[in-house]
Amino acid sequence: MASPPGAGAVPDWSRLALVRIDDRLLHGQVVLNWARALRPSRIAVADDALAGDDLGRAAVLAAAPADTEVWIGSVAEAARALRDGTMGAGGTMVLVRDPEAARRLFDAGVHYHRLNVGAVGASPGRVRVGPQVSLGRDEWEALRYLEQAGVDVTLQALPSDRAVTLARARRPRAWGRPKG
Repeated sequence: MASPPGAGAVPDWSRLALVRIDDRLLHGQVVLNWARALRPSRIAVADDALAGDDLGRAAVLAAAPADTEVWIGSVAEAARALRDGTMGAGGTMVLVRDPEAARRLFDAGVHYHRLNVGAVGASPGRVRVGPQVSLGRDEWEALRYLEQAGVDVTLQALPSDRAVTLARARRPRAWGRPKG
């Protein structure tokens, strides 16, 4: 019996429309700017907390563009669906809440080539490293890990903004010398 097309094949991760870190996940800035610019066939929201929150899921679905399929699940579920082809990589925009989730997605076998860090708000323990991006030391190290794994990590809130590479972002002096 023949295998279905793509069975056992390694997905072409370059076909992902975008992998983006945004602590607000799917909201106006993503819908009006990124979705309009990229025209993804699907938006996958990979977030462990949202996956089990019926009210939060309803809010995300209400914010989504009418002509775009939306998938919501945990980071592990998203990785499994992307790896096994249940959710095709082609044209998919993947949204995660924070750098640790982006790293877990990557470590689970979704070896995306580019990562957009869009909006990570200020909170205790975070320091501003770029426009609309504040990170804690562990979050910074998660992004550095991805960069060292070959992922092109850029900070960019809107498609019309200039992308800033992680290497050019402001690493806080208070953290001392980089690890490794």
